[in-house]
Amino acid sequence: SAGKMEVDAAVEMFSRSEELHNIRYSSYIGDGDSKTFKGIFESRPYGEDCTVLKKECVGHVQKRMGARLR
Repeated sequence: SAGKMEVDAAVEMFSRSEELHNIRYSSYIGDGDSKTFKGIFESRPYGEDCTVLKKECVGHVQKRMGARLR
C-alpha cells in the first residue's frame, strides 16, 4: 500500500543517512500521521543512544484546528 511505502522509504532514508552522508537526522517533521514516525522511531536508525524526535508541521496543525473549530 502507499502508506507502507511511505514508512519504508522514510526508514530507509534515516537508516542510510549516516553511512552515505555522515549525518544523523534528529527530528522528523510530520503531518499528523503517526505511522511514518512510529516506523522511524521503532527502527532506531542510529542505535539506542540517539532518539529521533517528532515535530508537527504548523500548516497541518492549523488546518486540523481550524476544521475542528468550525
